Amino acid sequence: MLNHGGDLDIIQKKYNISREKIIDFSGNINPLGISNKIENTIKNNINVITTYPDKDYISLKNSISTYCNCNKNNIIVGNGSTEIISLFIKNLSPKNAIIVSPSYSEYERELKNNNCNIHFFDLKEEDDFLLNVDKLISCINDNIDLIVLCNPNNPTGTAINNNQIKLILNKCKFLMIDETYAEFSSDIENICATSLVNDYDNLFVIRGTSKFFGVPGIRLGYGICKNKNILDKINKYKDPWSVNSIANLIGISMFDDKEYIQNTKNLILNQKQFIFEELSKIKNLKFYKSSSNFILCKILNNKTTSSKLFEDLIKENILIRDAKSFPFLDDTFFRFCILSEKNNRLLIQKFKNILS
Repeated sequence: MLNHGGDLDIIQKKYNISREKIIDFSGNINPLGISNKIENTIKNNINVITTYPDKDYISLKNSISTYCNCNKNNIIVGNGSTEIISLFIKNLSPKNAIIVSPSYSEYERELKNNNCNIHFFDLKEEDDFLLNVDKLISCINDNIDLIVLCNPNNPTGTAINNNQIKLILNKCKFLMIDETYAEFSSDIENICATSLVNDYDNLFVIRGTSKFFGVPGIRLGYGICKNKNILDKINKYKDPWSVNSIANLIGISMFDDKEYIQNTKNLILNQKQFIFEELSKIKNLKFYKSSSNFILCKILNNKTTSSKLFEDLIKENILIRDAKSFPFLDDTFFRFCILSEKNNRLLIQKFKNILS
């Protein structure tokens, strides 16, 4: 039923639950909500919707450049990371691609839309879904035009570091890394690939603002790449003003909100430690250490399934992600994200009641 987390409209219609009552552990969105800075920026500048944004998004790119410590000329912005993924794949036009999987379904959809042959490199359950970089590299040949990697990976939460990324870059024609969840990591300096962009012209890094900054409705994403040929192609065919005035305004100010950024990191780190401790007490459950704000779990007995667990919890207005729709996962896997301490405690107790 659900191909993405956070599909509250579908849940509301199917289960007749007001979306305001749903405790959403499926969407992986920052539990702090929007920052005071964003809220005040909108309130104090609402008239910005009466004008077009700067078509070149100079101030927005400057803000992203400072935040990511990268060259502003290497940045493109768009209507969410989904548009950036689409624009990149469409203009690269790969004939053969490898997707490190299980992962986000939009990669496969966009590649299929562009008639690309897709090869899946599956993360192994017996390796706790950690990427075997050497094995991946051994699969790369002259026919492979693109490697697609989510880092940290959704839904497994696993990540690789920059030294491992370099090994892949040295072998492949092009590497697209989706860093939607990198900012939640306590090890961001070691896994973030934006620092490598200046040294590799076969690297395209994608970021979004929906998850970390809690603003999925503004649809703001960006890509970082120094390959002028690719950037020129994208800019030639990209729709003008794809980032609206409100999103542009928010983007200019959100990236230097140091207090909000640090509060988010502290919350995720502290709650993740608590959740790991509590999950380890549940006998019939295995969880996988995550570098992000969500956790993949596996049910170890045959008394229930991920679908049954989903149904049991939604009756109590609690929404998790049934992970069986991801490639290489089955109906023993589910995913949930980190919310407030109160909600996290509630969910953990429900797990104990149902699974113990």
